[in-house]
Order: sequence, then structure tokens, then C-alpha cells
Amino acid sequence: MQNLVKHTLYLFLWITGLTAAITLAGIGYAWFFSEAKELPHLEWLIGSVIIEVVVVILMLAKKGLKYLPDTQTDKKAKDTLRFMESFISTGTSATVVSNRVSWLVGDDKLISIFQSKIEKGTRIEIITPNEVPEPLRDRLNGASFIVTKENVLPEARFTLVNGDRSGAERLAIARGVHPDHEITIFDNNSGPQIIAMAKDIIRKSKELANAA
Repeated sequence: MQNLVKHTLYLFLWITGLTAAITLAGIGYAWFFSEAKELPHLEWLIGSVIIEVVVVILMLAKKGLKYLPDTQTDKKAKDTLRFMESFISTGTSATVVSNRVSWLVGDDKLISIFQSKIEKGTRIEIITPNEVPEPLRDRLNGASFIVTKENVLPEARFTLVNGDRSGAERLAIARGVHPDHEITIFDNNSGPQIIAMAKDIIRKSKELANAA
């Protein structure tokens, strides 16, 4: 399917280029060689070139945007928590990788969303280097807490949803702090390699936790 789209686009570009060449040749002939200074249907050729150029630009833009990740910058912590609520609610599974879980402690609404997803059979995993407070474990009964016990805190901060559904994964990667907290969201079109790397990090983190 990808090759068909590519070949169709190339064919359209060739047709556009050929139409433009014929139009320019006609304009040059009318200006420099034709006594009548006009050619039949020249206005149709000019119109066709304009339309074809616009269509090509739109096709390229649509194709390019498909492979660009979404981004957002949060100025306040509550904006990030609101995003997490929405993002996790879109998946049938969620794995949160964070160097700390203080952002979750005390957020009753987000904890309720986690618990609701767990009760409906959603697999929730939280991977962190340090032990999770017992009260939080109790409130998120049914979630999997994977503690790697790393001495050096990892820089990775991301959430993967639908990690067990190949092709349907979505990955949100966080960087920076508020008010310049940036989140980049990848899917299987915009970042399949990034998603694969996130899966590798999750797998290796589980292996490290089991070995500890």
C-alpha cells in the first residue's frame, strides 16, 4: 500500500510537471512567435497547472503531517495531570515509566481513573527506581509496581498505552519542568522506532527488577 501511494504521487508530480512545461511553452510561443498573441485553451492549461500545484502541496502536506508526532507544552502541573487522565483513558493497557511517583500521590482523580481501568480489566504497570509508598499501593490495588532499585535515577519519563496491541500503541514522552514541560506523543506512524525502544526499556526494566 505504501509503494502504491508513493508511485501514485510520483505519477501525479510527472503529470503536473508536464502540464506546466506545455503551458510555459504555449505562453512563450504566444509572446514571441504568434501574431495572434493567443492560443486556444491556454487559460485552461494555466488553470490546470495552478490546481495541480495546489493539490500536490496538499497531498505532500497531508502525507508529511501523518508522520509528525503531536506535541504540547504544559505551564502548570495540573495541565500535565489532565493530559495523563485523557491519555491513559484511551488505552486498554498503560505502562508508566518514571524516576519518581510523587506526581501521582495525592491526585485523587487520576488515582480513581487508574483504579477504574484496573477494575475493568486494564493492565496498569508503574515502573520506578524507588519503592512506592504503601498507601499508594493500597489505593491502586491490582496495579503492577515494578521497582528497579537503580542507584542512578534514569532520565526516561514516558507512558506507553496499548503496549500489548501491536500497531495500536501510543507513546507520550515527557521532558523539562513546568512552565516548560514538553510532551511528545508518538503513534505507529510517527514513531514506530521510538515505540520499539520504549518497549525495550520496559522489558529491560522488568528484567532488572526481577534480578534485584
